[in-house]
Amino acid sequence: MRRTFGYVLVSIGLLLVFLAPLSRLYILPRVKKLPTDYYYRAVSDGTGSYLSPSAGFKVIGPVKLQDVHVVKGDVDSSSADVAVWDSFDSTFDVENGHQLSVAVDRYTFDRKTALSVDCCGQNENRTGNLTLLFPIGAEKRSYPFWDSTAGQAFPMDYQGKEELAGLTVYHYHQHGGPIVINHLKLGGKLVGSPEAQVDLDWWYVVDTDVWVEPLTGAIIKGSQKADQWLALGGERKLTIATTDFTQSDATVQGIADFVKPHRDQLVIVQFYLPVFGPFAALALVVTGLLLLARGSPAGRNVATVPTQVATRSAAT
Repeated sequence: MRRTFGYVLVSIGLLLVFLAPLSRLYILPRVKKLPTDYYYRAVSDGTGSYLSPSAGFKVIGPVKLQDVHVVKGDVDSSSADVAVWDSFDSTFDVENGHQLSVAVDRYTFDRKTALSVDCCGQNENRTGNLTLLFPIGAEKRSYPFWDSTAGQAFPMDYQGKEELAGLTVYHYHQHGGPIVINHLKLGGKLVGSPEAQVDLDWWYVVDTDVWVEPLTGAIIKGSQKADQWLALGGERKLTIATTDFTQSDATVQGIADFVKPHRDQLVIVQFYLPVFGPFAALALVVTGLLLLARGSPAGRNVATVPTQVATRSAAT
């Protein structure tokens, strides 16, 4: 039994000797990539006011709002270097049962850097910017993060380290605007102008916060405050939409539970195997060899010969 256990320890030790460099040089580059088969459904609850053309261009609110964002990876369109994810986003007025917006989008990004790439039918030219997630191994610095409403990227700045849903996360904050994102022609009466029609500037300002698990680059939680309005000659005339959204606790916990095992796998392959593997391998091999030496046939003969000699002497 001792010899068998010794052989097992030596075998495991030799396997670790092989796995330690293999995990760093071969396994890690293959697993340290963004997934292609990813799926999640995120629900954000909030409040807001919005302009309703169907109600005579009246501002509705503040009311309770909900946003549902579903993302599904397109495995067939993805490759070893590029991940393709399709998304569906819906914003809903909970109190009045009114659909405010629906958007279908396609995101394509480099599987190592998470930066958008121009391929596979991405909806907007977001090339070179982050979108739905951060790079694997996110750093304590600013990143260019895309804002679809503005149609451009704003810096997402590192704020600090926090604990969230059982994970250590990096908090980033982004401020964008105020900027003009469009122009609209409306009847002068709607904005108190005597002119029959007026040209209005569509303004936008936004503050976005995300909490990122740095090893995987997954966004665990997000919140956003945004304001859009129409102005004439620099003066605000009509509110388009003023919203304040935060992802629900259930969504945050669900994403965290999904990320935790993937994070643990990366820790094992990236840190524990390369660093502690050789020491554990040496200890196992030495222990196994000692057990084999103690259980060797030579060792057993030394112990049994005197007994046999004594038995023969007694018989004689």
